[in-house]
Amino acid sequence: MAKLLIATTNRGKLREILALLEKEQVEIVTADELGIVLDYEETSNDIQLVAREKALHAWRKSSLPSLAEDTALEVDALGGLPGARAKVFFGENVTDKERWLGLLKLLEGVPKEKRTARFRCAMAVAFSENDLIVAEGKLEGIIATEPKGVSGFGYDPVFFVPSLGKTLAELSVEEKNSISHRARALKALLPQILHRLKNKGR
Repeated sequence: MAKLLIATTNRGKLREILALLEKEQVEIVTADELGIVLDYEETSNDIQLVAREKALHAWRKSSLPSLAEDTALEVDALGGLPGARAKVFFGENVTDKERWLGLLKLLEGVPKEKRTARFRCAMAVAFSENDLIVAEGKLEGIIATEPKGVSGFGYDPVFFVPSLGKTLAELSVEEKNSISHRARALKALLPQILHRLKNKGR
């Protein structure tokens, strides 16, 4: 069975991707299992470029097909911020709670109809130096006025999904994976990933 490296150090993202791939005929490995350090430094606001560079970085270190992603949170009332820098927008070493509290503070007094937002996820898989595939997934929502739920990570407690009447943090991993930006990107790539890995394993 061909191996696929999931190139992320975010345990929440890893958990969701593993759940999406658990029924597939793929041997998943992580950087920790391989004893490698993924130390790519993000310098671009282009999530597709960052996803590609992360995947290539992991491939160079592991010589294995490597899947990486980059996500942006775009809030319309903030002109698309925090965008691709959502993780560090409120500081380099802050907690998830400090991040979403900071976002709520910026949106104080903004009415519900103007709190529209979306998560965009670009996902890339590098099979070699010049062989990459990329896809993007998007999830539309609203920034809530208060947090709800204890699941998920990042901004999930304040990202409300109108069609479900819940925040992402109120969903199980399975429920989130049925609608999320990350799941949509991976599902778009999955047929190509499985086909390529199957042929590589022969």
